[in-house]
Amino acid sequence: MRLAAMAGATAPLALGAVPPAAAATVQATVPLQRSPIRPPVVVRGPDADSPGRLTAGNAAGLLVGSWDNSPYSAVGGIWRAGVARYLDGSNEPAAVNAAGVVIGDAVTHYDRQAFRWADGNYQLLGFLGGTSGLGGRHSSARAISRTGAIVGVSSTDDGEEHAALWWGARPRDLGTLGGPSSAAVAVNAAGHIVGTSTTAGGQQRAVRWSAGTVHDLGTLGGPSSAAVAVNERGQIVGSSDTGTGARRAVLWDRGRAIDLGTLPGDTGSSAIAINGVGQVLVSSFGESYSAFLWQAGRRIPLRVAGGDVEPADLNDQGIVCGTVTAPRVGGVTHAFRWQTGRLTDLGTLGGAYSGARAITPAGIVLGSATAASSPVPQAVFWPATDR
Repeated sequence: MRLAAMAGATAPLALGAVPPAAAATVQATVPLQRSPIRPPVVVRGPDADSPGRLTAGNAAGLLVGSWDNSPYSAVGGIWRAGVARYLDGSNEPAAVNAAGVVIGDAVTHYDRQAFRWADGNYQLLGFLGGTSGLGGRHSSARAISRTGAIVGVSSTDDGEEHAALWWGARPRDLGTLGGPSSAAVAVNAAGHIVGTSTTAGGQQRAVRWSAGTVHDLGTLGGPSSAAVAVNERGQIVGSSDTGTGARRAVLWDRGRAIDLGTLPGDTGSSAIAINGVGQVLVSSFGESYSAFLWQAGRRIPLRVAGGDVEPADLNDQGIVCGTVTAPRVGGVTHAFRWQTGRLTDLGTLGGAYSGARAITPAGIVLGSATAASSPVPQAVFWPATDR
């Protein structure tokens, strides 16, 4: 479905806040298991000395990433079935949909411009406008739906930055809540776009664009909020200030703003992702960093004793990936996969570091890792488990 032009704003949606006490924490910590098999697979960049990382992939096994070749440029790559293809110029791929359409940004020292790649055809996407001078015209593609809608941000002729929607090369301005800026970060097949916008009073609010209108999703009682993801059901997650000044992960669902709370002893939380069945991946923090999977009112912890857990992504099977540092001070940092209560250390290429950035629908974990022979991170993926 082609989305209508989106302009204008409405008052905040009437949302009933659901307190965090509605959810129960079911377990305190999970053990960190060592992975005995399936080491990371290296996806070689054009230069063995360039730091690389994989950032996104689809169910068909098409993976994308980039390799830095200077402080201000990178080589973008597309990998499938053992064959890598490098994009001309300087590019940072960000996402790929089920049809294999890749989006991201062409990058230079001062400029950034959204692009689309499909079936070998590379296309730069247009701006909403811009100003003269370095960096005066810029855009960034943040997400793509399964129907091909691309959302992100673009400069305008007024020198502002607005949320943008691309179907073809020309963007549509999604507008703001009256303030100077907005940003779109996620979109579903129904055309529900989510992100943030400033108000005329200077506050930042989570918003949803749909049916030609930008809707203020409101807060949990505090001044600001932000949306980071939406699933195909239209459930939206992000974070919000509360009336007491705390920051909390929030789920906006059918007219309700649900406070997802924190793990015991923590002081704040922020939602990272939501999958198709409504499970929410949440970062929980206080004296340490940990995570939990929120599911139908339960908090299932991803917490390592003495370590910090940084959650990254979640797929529809409820498999989580991220990075754990243990012990918390002076420890090693490794990628992990969490599934059905078991948190597995995915290891490295023999070096001290690995990190996970995303997980595909098939359960492949994407990220980077170092070898014993070099501290330079290499782009890698960890194959899906057999279970």
